[in-house]
Amino acid sequence: EGKKEVRKKVRDVINRDVQTITRETLVGEIVSIMKEKRLGKLPVLDGDQIVGVVTRDDILVKQGKSPVPPVIAFWEIMIALPNSKGFKEKMKKFISFKAEDIMEKDFYTADIDADLEGVVSEMLDKGYNYALVLENEKLVGIVTKSDLINKCY
Repeated sequence: EGKKEVRKKVRDVINRDVQTITRETLVGEIVSIMKEKRLGKLPVLDGDQIVGVVTRDDILVKQGKSPVPPVIAFWEIMIALPNSKGFKEKMKKFISFKAEDIMEKDFYTADIDADLEGVVSEMLDKGYNYALVLENEKLVGIVTKSDLINKCY
């Protein structure tokens, strides 16, 4: 009787291993980071302010930005793709885009001490599959759907 249920906070599931990039980071480098570290989301910082997020989807489906959308999907076997001069030119142009050219400026943040349940329901409501975690208004980590599944169930 009277045993208080301990509610999980964002800090209980935070992934502090968050890799950030700047507005100037080139798409070619972003792809390398995502592949090497197996990350799907990279917050873009200007100083210590979050100004956007680049997600794997931004690279795959940036309509109108990328001349050859499927190119990243075939990154591993790019050599097998068309060898025409036009293709190479487009590729060069594409990987020289900067983070600020393709980042989403709309992102979801949560305070590290926020109630996890509230954050999760807000993520679901707003259709985000991650939350950038702030402590004293500075980015300290990220919570993704897979973090939630791994740490809560």
